[in-house]
Amino acid sequence: MESLGFNATLLAQMFNFLVLLILLRAVAYKPFMNMLEKRKELIESSIAAAEEDKKQAEQLRNALQADLQRSRQEAAEVMARATKNAEEQAQQIIEAAKAEAARVKDSALLEIQREKDKAVAELRDQVATLSILVAGKIIDQKLNDDLQKDLVNKFVKEAGDLPC
Repeated sequence: MESLGFNATLLAQMFNFLVLLILLRAVAYKPFMNMLEKRKELIESSIAAAEEDKKQAEQLRNALQADLQRSRQEAAEVMARATKNAEEQAQQIIEAAKAEAARVKDSALLEIQREKDKAVAELRDQVATLSILVAGKIIDQKLNDDLQKDLVNKFVKEAGDLPC
């Protein structure tokens, strides 16, 4: 057989190689393939879980942004109400101050009128006193027409100078 170029060792090596392949396929190939399949499934489930987590995170982010927007809007509304209330209170204070000023003014005008009336009454009393004094002087003196006209003119002039 050596003339054909076959060597028995080569045939034995080929046989051993085939037996080794069959044994490896029976013993190692299936568990190795099962392990690879499980690893593939684990990676796919991890990717799916990561994608689901990403979707949930995006939904949570959107919800938080919506909550933040609502909070900002509510804060703006609260500020607007507070500003409006402050303006209303300021307006009420201004109106109260105006009313108080008007009351004080009216009170002062009444007081001025009372003082004026009092001064006029005092002046009338003084005029009456002066009239009595003038009458007393007239009684003590003899009246003639010229003296009477002078006294009347003088009395009228003094009465006209009074601030009534």
